[in-house]
Amino acid sequence: MKDRKQLLYLALPFLLILALIVLGNVVDFSRYPSAAADGAAWDQSWEMLGKTVGIAPPGHNLTLQANSSVLAGEDTYYATWTVGEPVPYTNEDGDLVDLYPAQLYVLLYGCQDEAAARAACEDFLDRERQTYAVQSEGTALHNGQDYTVLNYTCISEANPYDRGCSAFAVYQNFVFVAELTCQKDFGGDVEQILSDVLDGVHYSADLT
Repeated sequence: MKDRKQLLYLALPFLLILALIVLGNVVDFSRYPSAAADGAAWDQSWEMLGKTVGIAPPGHNLTLQANSSVLAGEDTYYATWTVGEPVPYTNEDGDLVDLYPAQLYVLLYGCQDEAAARAACEDFLDRERQTYAVQSEGTALHNGQDYTVLNYTCISEANPYDRGCSAFAVYQNFVFVAELTCQKDFGGDVEQILSDVLDGVHYSADLT
């Protein structure tokens, strides 16, 4: 629980998006979709967010740290990956937390319907634009799914990370968000890494 709180502290935009997150539920992975919406056979080794999204191993030395449901919504899930070894970091509250060279957060946010999901996605994008100094904004297509992609630098003194890249998508009544941030001395190309991650994201065909 302590490690999860430490990871969540560093996900500042996600805390803005979901201020009432409560940890503790365990996601039921006992059932799998019949296939992916992009036509791929569903691989049971994929990391699942609920029964809607499967994520292939992302590579780039990203190590899964947590996969949890949250009580902010019945169909809301998040997972976290990190790169490298952590170092102690004292946050603005005076708490000692683990700081990684790079971290990836993935959020699946369930809404009442697709219209509500599109409105929520726009709100998430607006919050991201307000939180970071956006250097570029564009679109990308991965496995038939459209994403809005932001590249940015981190401007808040409370955020120990230097730069990042985020992707936003709407699938049926869900909002999908992936955010990769890193420290200044991280040598990887965050835009390319996130693109590779998105190449491994698959959505359940059972929702279509």
